[in-house]
Amino acid sequence: MKELTRKEEQVLLAVHHLQDDAYLITIREQIFHYTGTRYSVGTIYAPLNRLNINGYIESYSNRNSDFSSKKPIRFYRLTKKGHAALVELQRAYRRLWTDFVTPTKEKI
Repeated sequence: MKELTRKEEQVLLAVHHLQDDAYLITIREQIFHYTGTRYSVGTIYAPLNRLNINGYIESYSNRNSDFSSKKPIRFYRLTKKGHAALVELQRAYRRLWTDFVTPTKEKI
């Protein structure tokens, strides 16, 4: 598996959480909800585009959405490769954090 950047991980997880409601703005809001960091649209779009190009997610447009915009909204969903990447990331982080003990103030 290609190593993902932190933003790519966040975008991939947001797409997973949002399921059928994953588009640029909701992905940005989801990341803010979980991290407290508000990224610009461009900051979300770049990793979203890379994930799409590399096959972790796929995009599709939905003209029948409930949005007032005349342009179709570009939605995203995980691919099998994207789901496998999330599973591997979760395993890797569990291994990395094994036996981690939060230090007390005296030991910092």
